[in-house]
Amino acid sequence: MKTQKINVVCALRLRGMKVLSRKNKVVQIDQPTKELRAMAVEIIENIRGIRRRSGAVQFHGVTVRWNEE
Repeated sequence: MKTQKINVVCALRLRGMKVLSRKNKVVQIDQPTKELRAMAVEIIENIRGIRRRSGAVQFHGVTVRWNEE
């Protein structure tokens, strides 16, 4: 049985999320749903003294990422 390739950007848009960018299997969104937040890992980066928090989750082989405020 052959599986269909899912279009991740369309799937995210159908769930009401705005896609900001997509590069090398990483999709940046603005506001995740409750389900994505529940499955996500928290990423804390410190670049040149500026601390940035973000969340990320694997969704059909693609990393979906967003910035926390």
